Formats: sequence, C-alpha cells, structure tokens
Amino acid sequence: MKQLINFIGQQISKKILVWIAGSLGFSFFAIVAVILLAIIMIIGAVGGSTNNHSIGGNGLSACSVTGEIDEVSWNAAFSNAGAFTGKGDLFIELARLNGIDPVLAAAIAFHETGRGTSNAVVNKNNPGGIMDPATGWSKLMHFSTLEEGLSYTMANLKRRIIDDGLSTIESLGSVYAPIGAANDPNGLNAHWVPTVTKFASELGGLTMNCSPMGSQIVGNEAFKTILNEMLKYEGWSYVWGGYNPNMGFDCSGLMQWSYAKAGIQLPRTAYTQYKFAQPITRDQLQPGDLIFFKSANYAPVTHVGMYVGNGKMFNSQNDGVRYDDALTGYWGSVIVGYGRVADFSE
Repeated sequence: MKQLINFIGQQISKKILVWIAGSLGFSFFAIVAVILLAIIMIIGAVGGSTNNHSIGGNGLSACSVTGEIDEVSWNAAFSNAGAFTGKGDLFIELARLNGIDPVLAAAIAFHETGRGTSNAVVNKNNPGGIMDPATGWSKLMHFSTLEEGLSYTMANLKRRIIDDGLSTIESLGSVYAPIGAANDPNGLNAHWVPTVTKFASELGGLTMNCSPMGSQIVGNEAFKTILNEMLKYEGWSYVWGGYNPNMGFDCSGLMQWSYAKAGIQLPRTAYTQYKFAQPITRDQLQPGDLIFFKSANYAPVTHVGMYVGNGKMFNSQNDGVRYDDALTGYWGSVIVGYGRVADFSE
C-alpha cells in the first residue's frame, strides 16, 4: 500500500492536485482522500475479499482427509519441534497404546510446550504441564525421561477422552483451559482451542472422533490433495490480499495456492476464477467444485469457496480459514454461481 501511494505521489504532483481541487471546488486533502479510497477498493477487488462484517458458520476441527496419519505433514512437523524432534514414532506408539489419537496428543503437547521448547519439557521431561500432587499442585512434575513424561501425559489424556468422554478439541479445552477461569485474568485460555486446532492441521489432521462433513469424504486423490493442503491453514486468520503461507490467505488466494498442489493453475481473484471455471448448476455440485458469492458491491463476484460435500465449503473469510455452510444461511443468500475446474469424482 505504502509503495502504491508513493508511486501515485510521484506521478501526480501536488500542484496539479491543487489545480484540480480548485477547479472542482474541493480541498487538496479531499482529493487525496478520494484517491486513497479508490486504492482501497481496487486492492479489495484484486484480493477477492469478503465484506467487513463477521459471518457466522460451522467452524469444525481439523480432520485428516483419509482418516489416517498424513506421514508427510507428521514428519515435517516433528523435524523441527524442540525436545520432540524425531519423536513422532514415539508419540504414535504411546498414543495407540492408550487408544487415543496421536495427532490430538501431539497437538496438545505442541501447544503446552511451545512446540517442544518450554522449560518444563526441556528440563523436566514434562510435555503436558503436569503438576506434582506432592507439592500441593504448585510445582511441575519432573520425569526421568521424555518417554516417561509422555506415557504419564497420555494416560492422563486417555482418562479425559475415553473415561470422561471429552473426545473433541473443544470439549477438552473446556477442561484444560476454561474460558473465564479465575486463574486466567488475561484471557489466554481463549487461545487454547484455536491453537491446538492449528497444530492438529499442521500435523495432518485428526484421525479419530473427527469428520469435516459428518461422513466419509468423497473425491479422487486430486481433491484430497487440495483439501489436505487447505486443512494445514485451518484456524489461520483471514489476510486481505494474501496468496501464500508466508502472507496468509484471502479467499481466492487460498484457492489458487491449494489447487496448484494438484497441478491446477487458477487465476488470482474470485471474479477471474469465476470466469475461468466451467459453469455448472447447483444440482451438479461435487466436492472440489467452486462456489462463488457476491458479499460486497465493488465487483460482480467477491468471494469463493471450495465445495466439500453435504452443503459445506472450505474457505477463507473474515472469521478465518474454516468450514462454513455454503448453501444455507448468509452464504446461501449471496451465491452468484457454481464452477468446475476439473473432474474430482472418484
């Protein structure tokens, strides 16, 4: 933005602006304000953003596309994880011994230890913030080895998940980090669920007690590749004009980046993607197709999401990168059309 404003300043001198302002009866600063407003509108159109109010929907936890551990994502996450580096197999072994999801156990451990770098795990082999009952729960427990600490932590997690029935990230968060708790005066507990969800996405998605649409995902390997890429960023904040992981993503940027992982090159904006896709009807929708929306007045199409089945889409909107109901509610009321860029049927 700053570079663009500087460029305009270099091309249009103040003298010319003042002359124009005088001719039109406006002040110099009013002209500048008009130009800045035009720039903002142009950038919004380029990014393919949503409107500025928050839009509700069903945000769901990060789920594995196949129901199995994504080895590529899993190994990548454990390649640079502090005390956990190279310990991915140990997590899998101990989690399965306790009958719990390795991805969920690892996501919680990553969060509790700052990705394996906290003093508790580095110096005390304590990966779960476990307090010592012998000290009146005032000091962290010390374990002789990381394996011992992980075994204790996962056994404790098993009691919560299996014995208490807290099988989702949200339900576990209500116990591990209750919002509004007296011992959380700064409100940090509110970050527990989204951060654990983000780590679960990075690790390849949950493999137990999790289904993004409430049923088995339907689609070929290309569709699963695209969705699996998108799930890495579930829970990320929406970034206006973003089109890669270093920047973050707006709606069309997420589509362009993720479809490219399956060898499909999409144009940059929601509107150009709309023109690029083959038009289809609603009853022809299949997982992998695009749905286009008009959520603001600056362009014919201002938002895009990927249809994933059962009336839901995956997208980047003002509330973040997430699943949403695509055909009902707010989004259902602003649909412009549907498009196909490849055949993703099995």
